[in-house]
Amino acid sequence: MLTQETRLAAFLSLILLCGFTSKAQNQSPTPAATGGTAQDNAGFYPGWMLGMRFEGSTSSDGSVYDLGTGVGYNFSHRFGVDLGIPYFFVGTPTSIKGKNPTAVSGNGFGNFGANVRFFLPGKATNYASTIHLGAPSGDKSKGFSTGHATWNWSNHIEHGWGNFTPYIDAGVGNTVPDTHHFRRPFMTFGYNAAFEAGTAVDAGPISLSASAYDVAPWGPQTLASRVFRCSSGSKCSAGGRTTNRKNYLNSSVSTGDASLARDNGFNASAEYKPPKMKALDLEIDYSRSVPLRLNSFSFGIALDIAGALRSHGN
Repeated sequence: MLTQETRLAAFLSLILLCGFTSKAQNQSPTPAATGGTAQDNAGFYPGWMLGMRFEGSTSSDGSVYDLGTGVGYNFSHRFGVDLGIPYFFVGTPTSIKGKNPTAVSGNGFGNFGANVRFFLPGKATNYASTIHLGAPSGDKSKGFSTGHATWNWSNHIEHGWGNFTPYIDAGVGNTVPDTHHFRRPFMTFGYNAAFEAGTAVDAGPISLSASAYDVAPWGPQTLASRVFRCSSGSKCSAGGRTTNRKNYLNSSVSTGDASLARDNGFNASAEYKPPKMKALDLEIDYSRSVPLRLNSFSFGIALDIAGALRSHGN
């Protein structure tokens, strides 16, 4: 359940997004820089970027929402960098709060992050690569940081075939990244490789996709719960190594071997770009984690502010 402050923050965020959206009607399409690779090989829109995204996931293990604001610069159609920071709103299940009234994770800023992005179009396939670096600026006791600097290198390959676009994603890093399908109720620290394969179907302003994913960690792993906070005044350290995949519901910090963070499952998404508000992007998602036996329902509202301002100026 969300607190009154969380509902208010979410409502104000939506108002802010709608305020920008009213100026984005009848504008040019969102540049590829704010999304994945572009099927028309347009690449990134050179120049400054500014955007906002409000998204989140809800499940029986809790609700995790975040409002992200980012700014960046595209040096060309092929290369760009950006900086951003999320603000989290977390709702803890009643079952957890009943056992520990102090377990509500609450709200707060996450890790400050930087992305270096590359895009290489081709006749047969398009390739995009992103290097993400995260600074441990978030509150570790709330699960908004692992207390360590993080990095991820992700790669995306796609091939357009009529209205169908099959794709493969592969990445490696020292934390399991959130996706637009699944904002996890915990953060991890430990080496892992992540894979996803699926296809998207474009039907005018609506795009549908389905995929399967796998997270293959190795070595020791640490989980920082976003939905359980340790008692006030305690050190918030792990109580010992565990093999309980859902220990994040009972402990603020959990440690174990690679099996603690291993995950796999499947996703489905529907995305809508309003024809008269093309700087706006709306999305709903579903994700099923097989090891966690968890169904998550997600949403995303993104606004390309820089694209809207460029179109308004033109």
